[in-house]
Amino acid sequence: MAPDETSRPRTASNVAEYFGRLAGTYGDGAYYGNRRKAVIEAIAPEIADAREMLDVGCGNGAYLTKFVEAAGIRTVTGVDLTFEMLISARGRAGAKCRLIRADVARLPFKDAAFDFVFASHVLQFVADVERVVAEFVRCLRAGGVLIATGQRDDSVRQMLSVIAGPERWREYREVIFRRAARREADARPKDRYQQAFAKAGLRVEERAAPFTVTWADIDEWIRIRWMPLVPADERERAESMIGELAKMGVAQVLTQHEPLIIGRRAG
Repeated sequence: MAPDETSRPRTASNVAEYFGRLAGTYGDGAYYGNRRKAVIEAIAPEIADAREMLDVGCGNGAYLTKFVEAAGIRTVTGVDLTFEMLISARGRAGAKCRLIRADVARLPFKDAAFDFVFASHVLQFVADVERVVAEFVRCLRAGGVLIATGQRDDSVRQMLSVIAGPERWREYREVIFRRAARREADARPKDRYQQAFAKAGLRVEERAAPFTVTWADIDEWIRIRWMPLVPADERERAESMIGELAKMGVAQVLTQHEPLIIGRRAG
């Protein structure tokens, strides 16, 4: 039985290693594309007002490609801990943005350097949320906005676990759904994020970005997001399991709501 990666100590190096294996494909496919489109539409007013934007935990640049195309933004900066992700981001976004390798808990920027800080699925992987949010806010100008996603990105897995049943789902988790080390204790992590925003002095609001996916999208998501992490000697078994899931879930259509936590710094 392969160990669940949630049992590993969560360190910056572990997270970087984990996502380094996904650098070429993370964010590809209809599932992520639909979610990203919904988020961009939901925060369109904030993007329109931005001039100096920072994407922390920018990954391989999936959002950066949208930000650099937005009218009015003068500079876009992407920060990520994983070197392979930044190489991929450069290939996607070209020379239109700055890319910097750094730990999001220790950003190499002066105070009040940006008027918009964006963090998609970053807070889920940090050990000290309050410290990291405070660091984001340090870099935020008066009147600026910090937007972060508050979802744990496991709604699809929850649906699949119901379809498969508890015993079979344990096998799927062991073989296919190997996860990066992250905080598992919080039933409602977005509440903790909102509290960190408020403690950092931000005026907090929440906004939802709804999107819909079909089974074909979910199947593609499994292959893009999870199959690269399956050891070679377990690939055949994983393929068989994906086939089983397809038979059980082919008629499923899932509507998700990506929660966005928005914090505004006083002007």
